[in-house]
Amino acid sequence: MVPNSPTHALGDQSDGVRALMIDVVRDAHDRFAAAHQASGTKYGMAFGSQWRDLLDDACDALSARGFNSHKLPPGGHKVGIVNGCLIYVWRVPEDSNAIANFASSPTRQNGFFAPTPPAMLWEPTFDETIPLESSVDADGTESTATLMAAVDDPMPVVLILVRSVPWQLQKIEWAVAGLNADGTVELHGLEAIWEPELDAGDPTSDVEAFDSGAPTEPVVELQNQDRPGPDA
Repeated sequence: MVPNSPTHALGDQSDGVRALMIDVVRDAHDRFAAAHQASGTKYGMAFGSQWRDLLDDACDALSARGFNSHKLPPGGHKVGIVNGCLIYVWRVPEDSNAIANFASSPTRQNGFFAPTPPAMLWEPTFDETIPLESSVDADGTESTATLMAAVDDPMPVVLILVRSVPWQLQKIEWAVAGLNADGTVELHGLEAIWEPELDAGDPTSDVEAFDSGAPTEPVVELQNQDRPGPDA
């Protein structure tokens, strides 16, 4: 059964994944935007090629924190695993059918059939104040992660969707991706996790309201005016 949202799928790890993926995406965008500007090209093909860097950077960032990864055949792309979920970062093309056709490649399609790996002896965490947890509880019973790993179900795919152009990172969203019987992809619990901050400054903040203060009367100065005499 497909989880109804990334928060549900990732559980206690959701806040850590959200913050880390935002950092990964923003860093990659800044690098590729700078390269695009430096090249002086009118075309965005090089900017769009960041898809592999996004996957590698996200997987490396998770691996550095102790999380496992999975290699997707036949392309061999490695993606991180958190709480039994694949974390796939993807820059969304400017195509109205892009999301529905996400699994059009064999490599992406295989992401929906990746089996849950055996539970780790020590479960990594983003919270450094919490000690690493063993897969066996204090009373000798297996933890929830171990029991889930015993079920040969595919891992949920948490899709990090990046919407950007060379001059702006427009939005970062995430959702749980589900594969329909016809091969199309459907998103569950789509939510924006980062957007550019709007300018909160009010240009009229220094302007006095019409219904307050004392009116200022205009200064009127009488002037002598030459008039034509009777002989004019």
